[in-house]
Amino acid sequence: MTPWSRTVEVLRQRHVTDVLVPGRIDREETLSRFVPQPLVVFVVLDDGALRLESVGGYGQLAVRVVDRVGLGGVDLYAAIEEEGDELALASQGEQLFGDSWDRLRCTAVRPFTDQDSNPEEGVVKCLALELESRYWLFFDPTWPFGIRIGNAEDMRRWESEYGE
Repeated sequence: MTPWSRTVEVLRQRHVTDVLVPGRIDREETLSRFVPQPLVVFVVLDDGALRLESVGGYGQLAVRVVDRVGLGGVDLYAAIEEEGDELALASQGEQLFGDSWDRLRCTAVRPFTDQDSNPEEGVVKCLALELESRYWLFFDPTWPFGIRIGNAEDMRRWESEYGE
């Protein structure tokens, strides 16, 4: 894990360039389709990435700074490859930010915690990032299918339902 202070420092010094979601390529249909498996999500930076992983039975988010994007260490992804299926990464940047960007500065980092969180070890309940003082990304690992990526409205809804 990455100490929380280091995560915040990295986000303040680097720019976000994309958000990547892993998944399986389903070729069983006439037209192949991408099926997201977001147990891990990557916030791609202009140097390295932030790896967000759903841990603790989908109850916490492990956050760590990595040099490169990789899917090692996740049992589901290993099983997909053992079955002979193909893994891929879907770029969500244009969907989340629009087409007029290539890199965005992180202006606020907001971890949400509970009794099971350990921010100093990089484990939080949920994470919100504000980019260029206008785009909010909200990462919620409590979604049954992995990490749900939302916006400011999703963050406010989560706060009203589960926040302190």
